[in-house]
Amino acid sequence: MVHYLLAVAATAAAAVAIPPAAPTVSIAKDVDLPMVALGTGSGQKGAVANATALWLGPDCNGVAIDTSIVYKDETEIREGLARVGVARGDVFLETKLVTRSDGYEGDASVAAEVADNLDQLGVSYVDLTLIHFPGTAGANRDAWAALEAALAANETRSIGVSNFSPDQLAELKKTATIWPPAVNQLELSVSYHDDAALEYNKNEGIVVQAYSPLCGGFNGSSCTAHDGKNVLTVPEVIATASKYDVSAARVGLKWIVQQGFPLATATWDLDYMNEDLDLWSFTLADDDMALLSSVYTP
Repeated sequence: MVHYLLAVAATAAAAVAIPPAAPTVSIAKDVDLPMVALGTGSGQKGAVANATALWLGPDCNGVAIDTSIVYKDETEIREGLARVGVARGDVFLETKLVTRSDGYEGDASVAAEVADNLDQLGVSYVDLTLIHFPGTAGANRDAWAALEAALAANETRSIGVSNFSPDQLAELKKTATIWPPAVNQLELSVSYHDDAALEYNKNEGIVVQAYSPLCGGFNGSSCTAHDGKNVLTVPEVIATASKYDVSAARVGLKWIVQQGFPLATATWDLDYMNEDLDLWSFTLADDDMALLSSVYTP
C-alpha cells in the first residue's frame, strides 16, 4: 500500500501544471466568449457527461461547452454539470438550434426548440444560441426572429449563426431587428479556411468561431469535402511542432487563436483538454504563421 501511495504521489508531482483558463473575446454587450470551448458533436454521445465533468472539474480550467439540439446530448451535459456542481455563472453554455429538422419549422417551432433545449440542459438560460444551419431565406428570417425573442426573454445572453455564407448573412440582415449576430461558427483550420468569408464577417462585426479546427474527428469532418487533411498529418504542422517542441494539435489550434478566432474542439481525454487550453505559453513567428496559412489553397 505504501509503494502504491508513493507511486501515486510521484505521478502527481510529475504531472504537467494545469494551464489557466483560456482568455475571452467580447461577442456582445457584457458577454465574453472563452477562446477555447469543448465541442460535444463528434459522435461520442456516451462520453459527453464524463467529458463535461472533466472539462469543468478541478483538474482542468475549461469553461465553455458547445453543443446543439442536433447532437441530442443535452441530458449528458446536464449530468456532467451536476457531477462537478459548477455554479451556473462559472460555465459558458453555447447551443445551436435548427430551422428545419426533426419536425421543427418556422418561428413558433424554433421558440419551442429554445424551451426544449433549456429544459434538457436543466438551466434557465444559455450564454449563446446559434442557428445551426441556414435554411431558406424565410426559414432563416423566422428562426432569427425566434432567437431575438429568446434574447428579449433572457433565455439566452447572445445570439448568432453557424455555417452562414456572406450572401445568406446579407439576406438575413434585411429583416433582422438585432444586428450583427454575435458569432458565426464556421469551418476553420490550417487545412481549410474561406478567407473571403472571414473578411466579410470581420467587416460586419461578427466574431467567427472555428469548428473542426483540426479537420478531423471521430465522425469524420466536412473539411474533407474541401480536400482538407487532418491537421495532425500536415507536414508543415508537424515541422512547426518540432521547431517549437509542442504537439501538432497545439500548433494547429494556435494558428487559429493567434489570429484572434475562438474555437470549439472535441476531446474526451483530460491530458488533451489541458493541452488544448495551453495555447498562450508560446507564440508562432510571423513566417511560421504565413507557412501554415499557405497550406490550404482554394
